[in-house]
Amino acid sequence: MKQLSKNSSKEELESIRKGDTIKDDTGKQGEVAQIEILTRRQEKQYYYKLKNDGTILVIK
Repeated sequence: MKQLSKNSSKEELESIRKGDTIKDDTGKQGEVAQIEILTRRQEKQYYYKLKNDGTILVIK
């Protein structure tokens, strides 16, 4: 299981793939079903959609 937080490095966020099990600092966890990475100005938004109908968002 990979732990995610707002302090996670971009390399850690980029290394996550479908099928990985992740957990955020609020306790939400699950298996990654889909990944969407959006770039807006100077920030990147990492959306990890989970199989159990949840989404983990990390903004860097």
